[in-house]
Amino acid sequence: MFILALPIMFAGLLSVALENDDKPIVKNPLMELYKEILAHKDDKEKIQENYQTFTKNFNTCPPNSPNFDTWLNIIYNLSINSVLMEADEVAKFRDMLEDANPSIAKAIQNKIGSALQHREKL
Repeated sequence: MFILALPIMFAGLLSVALENDDKPIVKNPLMELYKEILAHKDDKEKIQENYQTFTKNFNTCPPNSPNFDTWLNIIYNLSINSVLMEADEVAKFRDMLEDANPSIAKAIQNKIGSALQHREKL
């Protein structure tokens, strides 16, 4: 009887040994975009690509999201970048974000206002 159970036990042990316990690392797409923006802030083509990605995929963010600060920092870095947008384009960007996120309009205004102030000093 024991001999008949050996192949089943062996197959079970083999399947456990071959099982892949490595879980794939889930990357945060917003953080990846933020890193891209910081890495390519002087490359007009790449920064425009990143801007399009942001406006298409990350136009809104709830204030209680764990990514909220990253989201605001992306807005800041896009707004301060004179390679990407002139001041009037930044105003349109602000209006678009405020319309999409009325509950956090003040935070958006503050972040973009700060970016524009620092832009003038650069």
